[in-house]
Amino acid sequence: MKRFIAALSLLGAASAAPAVEIHVNNPWVRSATQGQAATPAYVDIASDTELKLVGATSPWARKVEFRAIEVKDGIPMERAVAAIDVPVGTVRLAPRGEHLVLIDATRAFGNGDFVPITLNFEDARRTTHTVDLRAQARGLLLPTSAARASESK
Repeated sequence: MKRFIAALSLLGAASAAPAVEIHVNNPWVRSATQGQAATPAYVDIASDTELKLVGATSPWARKVEFRAIEVKDGIPMERAVAAIDVPVGTVRLAPRGEHLVLIDATRAFGNGDFVPITLNFEDARRTTHTVDLRAQARGLLLPTSAARASESK
């Protein structure tokens, strides 16, 4: 699945800052049960301007963190990071690399469900840019809609 969203910068009353184009493609998240401690989410982000991914939220999780993988003594270890650099071009948030983690799922979601996530970016001028996306759930759980359909039979 390929998803494209463009976000334009919010222009201040006294500012005529140029628009920033942000593209998000292939957003997906691992399925989760309600209350699950953590589940990873991935997305490709492309921008025509150097940015920092400084925040993320989802109504389907109590918190969204950024994670990076660091190899110590040959062992990959995951650690939380405050922000993720998004250079001009494309950055891939993917397994075994930088990615998002939804903490404490507030509802269950499974194959085919679309999880809403909001990404917050800052540019060099500290102007905020927001992109809303819907990450498709992939994993072992049935989609919520399919689970309801099988219960009614």
